[in-house]
Amino acid sequence: MSGACAAAAVLAGCGSKTPTCADAETVSLVKQIYQQQFDKQHKDMSEERQKRVQFTVKDTAVTLENITTDASNPDTGKAMCSAQLTTVMPEDAVKAEPQMEQYMRAIYERQGAVLDGTKLRGQVTYTVQRTEDTGVLQVALNGFMPFMGYFHDIAMDRYDRMLRAQAAAKKSVEAQMSAAPSASMTEMEAETEGAPSEPAPSAAPPQQPQATINEQIQAAQPVPGQTAAVPTLCSADETPVFACSTGKKRASLCMASSGSQLTYRLAPLDAAPEMVYPANAATASTAFKQGTHTGSTAQALPYVSFDKGNYRYVVYGRTTTEQGILVEQSGKRIADLHCQGERLSELGMSKMQSLSLNQDTRPLQLP
Repeated sequence: MSGACAAAAVLAGCGSKTPTCADAETVSLVKQIYQQQFDKQHKDMSEERQKRVQFTVKDTAVTLENITTDASNPDTGKAMCSAQLTTVMPEDAVKAEPQMEQYMRAIYERQGAVLDGTKLRGQVTYTVQRTEDTGVLQVALNGFMPFMGYFHDIAMDRYDRMLRAQAAAKKSVEAQMSAAPSASMTEMEAETEGAPSEPAPSAAPPQQPQATINEQIQAAQPVPGQTAAVPTLCSADETPVFACSTGKKRASLCMASSGSQLTYRLAPLDAAPEMVYPANAATASTAFKQGTHTGSTAQALPYVSFDKGNYRYVVYGRTTTEQGILVEQSGKRIADLHCQGERLSELGMSKMQSLSLNQDTRPLQLP
């Protein structure tokens, strides 16, 4: 930023009272001069730069503090004053990286502008007097550029950090979204479209500790009274809310013994789960939603859904012919896998009443 460090202005209106440094009219005119100079300095900048500065301007207000009278002339009524332009910056505006913070301090502190916590101060001087002929109040302000420059640089740094944080967050979301389909998603899409899918040869699995093997065997055991042909992926202390085989995959929606958590698992018919949601323990009401779809049969079709990135997973159905797993990407159906053979468990909504799931009002993209 560049420009003169002095500016003057007059306040319309006549009067005979000798003005002082701290008069309300004087203070108002000082702030008015500063704002005019601030606008003048920034109007020639690019629109993008102005937008970045205004992002912080809207959150701040400049005041005048620590006003002192350095000298006064009783003959002319002129007073010479000192004060501090002051503003409180937003907390996130003063979190510059150490190198940038040191750089700004090195430039502006020696010129009289200081950042103390969130409070920015700049030392200024000004004179005030009334004109002899009309009695109009006249103020001349000096030394405001260091304060203005410090404010400008803080505002620009704040906006730049916000853009970097947004870019990093977007990159993280995109990475999660690209990872969301996983290897099983490709197989599910191929299965839906009727494409042949032969299992690729794989290396022998690494030797697992006996405890882990026992846990997997226990997880694959069907609960008493259910068809053993489609073993549930629920553990011994969980209750299957939904479970079926799609031919190549088996899926289960399991309720914890506490009655407050749900877990969705997807696995090949003869292997451990390759997808588990949620990955970490979470209450069902925060991880899942429930809804009812009315299809061509005009019968209510209950379903439970969850979102993972821009993918939406849905388990639905109450009968063998209308039971399966639906996968959507950005609202477009990419997989609809129907349960085959004897289902192990239909979607038991009565078991889920205690979970207080939010309603999923989005329609199902069923054929």
